[in-house]
Amino acid sequence: MIDKSIDTEKGTLYYSIKDDKATVTTYSGRDIKLVIPEQIEGLPVRKISKKAFLNSRQLRELVIPDTVRKISDWAFAHAANLEEVSFPRKNIKMGKGVFTGDEKLIRFTLRDRDGDEKFISLMTEKEKEDLGVLIALVAGMPGASYLLDFMEAGKEEWYRKVDSIIRETLDEPDEEGHTEMILCGEEDIDCTLESFIKEKRKKKSRLSLLRLIYDTGVSPSLLHDMKEYVLSHTLGCESDEAWEVLLTEKSHIKEYYTLFFEIGAVNDSNFDDILTATGDKAPEMKAFFLRKHKNDHEEESFFDKFQL
Repeated sequence: MIDKSIDTEKGTLYYSIKDDKATVTTYSGRDIKLVIPEQIEGLPVRKISKKAFLNSRQLRELVIPDTVRKISDWAFAHAANLEEVSFPRKNIKMGKGVFTGDEKLIRFTLRDRDGDEKFISLMTEKEKEDLGVLIALVAGMPGASYLLDFMEAGKEEWYRKVDSIIRETLDEPDEEGHTEMILCGEEDIDCTLESFIKEKRKKKSRLSLLRLIYDTGVSPSLLHDMKEYVLSHTLGCESDEAWEVLLTEKSHIKEYYTLFFEIGAVNDSNFDDILTATGDKAPEMKAFFLRKHKNDHEEESFFDKFQL
């Protein structure tokens, strides 16, 4: 069967027709945003084929139509710049590794469908934002594809399953998996135990910081443990991977450095060192720390006047 094609704004979408249904088979082009059509030749688009958008490096935003019922293996894998995906809230059969290697994927948007019971539209804006970020998180986690269940996402049990994965990661010993990494035999990987542990701690720090910010549905015990993890890996501690993640990866994101300060990871004992380490790398974050630190101490000085 020879695929047919339709033009997008900056590319070409290829498709096939079978049993009065359309399947998107592959794509080529330079679209930044792509809305997959609900119908082609008057027929509903039901499926996106295996590797259909593999290595689509320009794509940043993608909209999946309400008509889709199946997305096959690695359909959107290694889309290097894909950041946001919009899905209908419905049951969609997901293949393996649909979003594998999409390192910039930060948000899913779920939308209620006309005629269906409303769920997403009844959420607060924070609940929607948190849900979208957490779906993107699990989309990139090995073995977590079962959580790409859009009818369950946002429910209490779904959050519990997400946090179970985060808990398992936090509780895993830092050295666990190092032996397997050495046995992989890839010479271009730094396999020293020291570097392995450092990367494991960075992973735990990333997870903790993200879930502390997007905290809808989180249990009090996990909230406490993630906070303690960050506090025990800030600058001035025996290891400071949480600070490294903030400085080198998240220092341009206000939510991250605000949280870092508010939970006490910036304190009197490490404040000067943090300013020195920041240098000119993150002027907005540095200015925020200076302002908040000054305000906190001015408030303390004011109330000290009334102490007997």
